[in-house]
Amino acid sequence: MNIVQGVQLGMDKQLVEQHLKLAKQHVAEGRRHITRQKQIIVKLTQGQDDTSQARRLLSTFEELQLMHIAERNRLQKELEAMRL
Repeated sequence: MNIVQGVQLGMDKQLVEQHLKLAKQHVAEGRRHITRQKQIIVKLTQGQDDTSQARRLLSTFEELQLMHIAERNRLQKELEAMRL
């Protein structure tokens, strides 16, 4: 590997690390949204209110969370491959 390739790899690695940090933040934020939405559903249920919209939103949050987790895992694997 020449110096130019080494610099490029370092820049690529830094970019992946930044994206991974952001992906981890998205996963944490998604977890908080899901927890909060479940709390809202409990309160609505206790008040015998309609929970259909809240449940649809929870489903959307859970789908997004799966995407965030998949992206985080992909970036972790990519970073591990760069370290080899």
